[in-house]
Amino acid sequence: MTADAVSDTLAGHAGPWTEQDYLALPDSRSRIELLDGALLVSPAPAGPHQRMARRISFALESAAPPGLEVLDAINVRVSAGSILIPDIVVLREAGMDKTVYEAADALMVVEVASPSRPGIDRIIKPAKYGKAGIPHYLLIESGDVAVTATAFALTPAGVYVESGRSDSKGVLELRQPFPLSIDLANFRRPK
Repeated sequence: MTADAVSDTLAGHAGPWTEQDYLALPDSRSRIELLDGALLVSPAPAGPHQRMARRISFALESAAPPGLEVLDAINVRVSAGSILIPDIVVLREAGMDKTVYEAADALMVVEVASPSRPGIDRIIKPAKYGKAGIPHYLLIESGDVAVTATAFALTPAGVYVESGRSDSKGVLELRQPFPLSIDLANFRRPK
């Protein structure tokens, strides 16, 4: 379907969006997420974002124990009327084939922060992931000089607390949800 057809579909909709409305949307190059009956529409991620997400995904996939699966950009229902698309999801079980995964299927979600959506990736989405009970959240941020990562673990109160951070050399070492070491210095943007 053309971009104009997607725009017409979005513009022609009245009232809050339901999950049924959302799932009936035509394919689009834009990333479209459902948040409490409203749509979050972003252009498709650019090359640097995609390269970063792919590298992180590969590192997670290489470190994950058997039985887990790492998938990129899948639909995750975090509450009724809210389906988000994390950049990367570590699923608790390999081989599940769903259009929409439940938050309970996710062991970890990863967001590569987008400069165009700072509040979404740093505030809104983590709050939704935490409230949905996803045990681990990893935020990757790419600055002009370095790439940094901050890992969060869910408390019994349903909020994330920092559980790890990349060091000054750009190395992220985690013990949970599985042992992981990522050298982010290798992920810097080419100049």
